[in-house]
Amino acid sequence: MKKFVTTTALLALSAGELIADEQIKLPVSFNSDGTINRPLNHRQWVNVGTILITKGEINIIDELPIPTSEYIDTYVEPMSYAIYMAPGTWPNGTQIVKEFTATKEAELGEVLVESHYNGLAMLVKDAERFPAETGHLGYFNFGHHSEPYETTAYVIPQEQCSSCHEASASEQQFIFADHHIGLRRVSE
Repeated sequence: MKKFVTTTALLALSAGELIADEQIKLPVSFNSDGTINRPLNHRQWVNVGTILITKGEINIIDELPIPTSEYIDTYVEPMSYAIYMAPGTWPNGTQIVKEFTATKEAELGEVLVESHYNGLAMLVKDAERFPAETGHLGYFNFGHHSEPYETTAYVIPQEQCSSCHEASASEQQFIFADHHIGLRRVSE
């Protein structure tokens, strides 16, 4: 029988007790049509790092060249983060959001500053909903444009996102933990 992780379970995790992954099922907001609801508080989640992609690079959301540099902030839902940081396993229900921020044009020597939020994507681990997908991961796109983002999203076809995760993150449970300073575990 699956159970939800509670604050008590997190305290147990921090005290060194481990909860088997198959016992953990964090809630995710899916709709009956298979869409997922955009999290409304993702900027309050744990920010595990920021990546800069330069003008002209291919964006991972829509696979098009970007017109300006973009920062990608990565946020992990707090319960997922706490569980991952303890035993090192991403639990079912893990939610990771990547938010893109366009930058203002800068001359050489100027600081590269943010202009506006410019896209939102999400990854969810769910063994029941995605039993055949690599790592049980589903990928979602709420739009690569200025806010407001779409309120719901359908799962993206696996071939669009999964191949990079399979090729470069297979030893990381197919989630790029090594790209994010905030996901470095004490034991590593």
